[in-house]
Amino acid sequence: MKMEKKLNDLFNISIKPVDVVDVKEGKSEDKDDFTVARETLRDMITKNEDVINDLVSIAKQSEHPRAFEVVAELVKAQTGLAKELMTLHKIKKDVDGEQEPSKIGTQNNIVFAGSTADLMKMISAERAKIIDSK
Repeated sequence: MKMEKKLNDLFNISIKPVDVVDVKEGKSEDKDDFTVARETLRDMITKNEDVINDLVSIAKQSEHPRAFEVVAELVKAQTGLAKELMTLHKIKKDVDGEQEPSKIGTQNNIVFAGSTADLMKMISAERAKIIDSK
């Protein structure tokens, strides 16, 4: 311990104590992993944007085909990162078990259980609800 203190004093650095985190099993661990993966991808996307801007200006100044090729490859990688981020969100939904509410489209062959008089009353009531826009 003394040696570490001497080295810290010599290089004028301070080492922060590491917090020990109790990792819980199950969904909280998944959420932590998702958060780390999401932050990493977003950080890479942000850094790539800066690099792309710099490389584009370099490519324009040099007008060298290889410079434009490098820019194109980095843009392709940037697109891949964005897709990975969206895939990560989809995977999270699948893991969490979230489902989008099902939408009912056009229904055919709907069965009415009642008499014709009841059906006419329902139709008349629906027609009365419709407001004439003329």
